[in-house]
Amino acid sequence: MNRFRCNSMILFILILILLPFGSITSASETATTEKSNYYFVYNSSKVDTKDLATIKQYVAKFKNTNNVLFDAKNYKEAPKLLDALKAQQKKIGGKVAGIQIFGLASDVPSFSYLHKMKPTEGNFEWNGIEYDKREKPEKFVSDLFYSNFNSDSKYLTDITVYGIIQENQQVSIIPEWPVSRLPLTKGEISKYINTYEAYRKQIEGKSISTVALSAPVEFQKGLDVAQDDIVFFMNRMKEEKKEFGYFSNTDLRTYYKDLAVNLTKENKSEVMDLVVGSDGDTEGATLKKDRKNYFFDRKSAASLNSNYYTAFFWGSGTAKGLNANSIIHDGMAKGKMINPIAFTISTYSRDVANYLWLPVPTPEGETGDDWNDYLAVDKELLERNNPFFFVYKYYEAIDNGKTRLQSFYDAQVAYANLSVSNKHNLRAAIGYENVISLHYLGLADY
Repeated sequence: MNRFRCNSMILFILILILLPFGSITSASETATTEKSNYYFVYNSSKVDTKDLATIKQYVAKFKNTNNVLFDAKNYKEAPKLLDALKAQQKKIGGKVAGIQIFGLASDVPSFSYLHKMKPTEGNFEWNGIEYDKREKPEKFVSDLFYSNFNSDSKYLTDITVYGIIQENQQVSIIPEWPVSRLPLTKGEISKYINTYEAYRKQIEGKSISTVALSAPVEFQKGLDVAQDDIVFFMNRMKEEKKEFGYFSNTDLRTYYKDLAVNLTKENKSEVMDLVVGSDGDTEGATLKKDRKNYFFDRKSAASLNSNYYTAFFWGSGTAKGLNANSIIHDGMAKGKMINPIAFTISTYSRDVANYLWLPVPTPEGETGDDWNDYLAVDKELLERNNPFFFVYKYYEAIDNGKTRLQSFYDAQVAYANLSVSNKHNLRAAIGYENVISLHYLGLADY
């Protein structure tokens, strides 16, 4: 009996020793579980020892996925990195849960996108995209094409909406998993991950207020409301209980005036989910189209240090280039900005509408049936590829208790599907561009 107990104990100890330790798998190893694979992509030459150690600690907190650390050091171009990830996924098998990128676009490459189109009216059957043949079109970046493995990489250099829509290139804009990028570089990554952990502890169990600042510019004759005013739309989402009914479990505070002062005041008050609706660029958010009078710039982003805040920059190209020369970078590296959502292309007022001029029933006492009026966009009207459709779907997911990244992903998928379904429509071009340029910048939630 004693010998049996001894042998059993030895066998038990051997099993414990041979069991896998931890949850991080290198890219050279093969997964042995049925868990979905989460890829954590970094450049070993663009992180220091502390950065890498903190990355590994962060990755180990993802308990429900098969976590794969992938070194992108040898991949200078995004299509080649995508093909390498595809090959790794084929080797491992199973499903993909998501992709988290660590580094600037110069560290881990992003796809190049050419804003090389101009919508034309065409005819009633087909609204086409005219190819703009400028010799040196401006290049932008996008991480969207890491969100599925369905695109042919030969088409993923200098991507154009024209090529996707009118040349039917094998390029998919519909995400199949979330992609997030922490746009920081060597010596900055570890600090931010620790900041993110501190933020999570501070908000645990709390209801976080949403604070929205708006500097609209697209005022239209006959309207008292700016078409591009995101605050007006967000207030409707709170007030119109039957149509939307969001923000029922959290405060929504909105501002149109003294934006810089009110931003500082709110930062000193508490942790917040910040929304900034304005024209602007990598230097910050502006009060007007001239992009000179910034109410929230790189300096103020670095100095907002009283409380943590998430950020949602609506419309302005604050994340252009995904590099270190932006308000996004300075807010995350020097301030307390957490996981911003931002565009890499400025699309602030393009096709955004709070009201649409549409046919209405003949008013009582009048004759004829050719009556039109401005109608506030409801859920059905938002499906005409209005960019506010993304905002509505994002807050619908937030209201259902989903995380910011999951809500971003859900809205991105819905907007992408809407744009594809509206392919034979002039507005599809705008939808495609918005899906391509919207990014979640920061860390995925474990």
